[in-house]
Amino acid sequence: MKNHNLQRCLFGVLRAPRQRIERTPSQISVQAVDHLLIRIYLDGTARVDAGGGDRAVKPGDFTIFDLSQVMRSDTGEIASINLLMPRRSLDRRLGDLSPLHGRVFRQDLTPLTQLMGDHLRSLATCVEAADAWQRDSLSIATVALCNAMLTPEGGDTPYTPDTMLGIAIRQFIDGDLTAYDLDADKLTARFGISRTNLYALFEPDGGVASYIRNRRLARAMRILAGIERGPRQRIASVGYACGFETEKSFSRAFKRRYGVNPSEVDASFGMQAHFEQGATLMSWMKDL
Repeated sequence: MKNHNLQRCLFGVLRAPRQRIERTPSQISVQAVDHLLIRIYLDGTARVDAGGGDRAVKPGDFTIFDLSQVMRSDTGEIASINLLMPRRSLDRRLGDLSPLHGRVFRQDLTPLTQLMGDHLRSLATCVEAADAWQRDSLSIATVALCNAMLTPEGGDTPYTPDTMLGIAIRQFIDGDLTAYDLDADKLTARFGISRTNLYALFEPDGGVASYIRNRRLARAMRILAGIERGPRQRIASVGYACGFETEKSFSRAFKRRYGVNPSEVDASFGMQAHFEQGATLMSWMKDL
């Protein structure tokens, strides 16, 4: 997989062996990304199950995935072009895109889908040579063309408020992990929802307090394993930086979560820390 960060969108070319790809509720909850993935298959076949039945995919087909929903894809050896962009680049104009999740359609379905497929193929051949200004222009054109391709003939449809709210809250949590006062009270005040609704949103994660604690610990793991840049820190400093009020409470929660003491974590834990973070591609997605 080779990806290009075009700021407004991520563009990539993929070649992969036979595999199964799954997007599970736990991945959706932890990653808290709100993006749409549009893929055109250049070679190979797949079968996609996105909650609406099993669909066959052939060369020349587009697929659309809403990354806030579960899916499973079984592929043979494939080559594809991927376009990934945040929902906010599209929602204002298009309304709720969640019903498109798992959709499969031919490139020649309409003149706009034909143009989109041709554009993505051309972009794959020229993006390497483009300078920063040209890449910016290419990203504007790509997002605009995607808007045009996905515009429904019948007008807008309603949003799905719970999905949007849950993702917004999780994004807020990730940006506020250093705050000692990050708790249910702060979230209900910040987002104007009741405790009952907040707890319902986080029930699959074992509760909102559990979710916040696990996100704090995941960040601590990244710091201790050296994934986040900076000098090696004292255990107490890491705990404080991740929102724990005492070194003892931090060490106890860390040992319960990972089975090791914070003092035992070094660069050899990098793989686990990367898994917690979602690595570079995930950080790009959240910065779009």
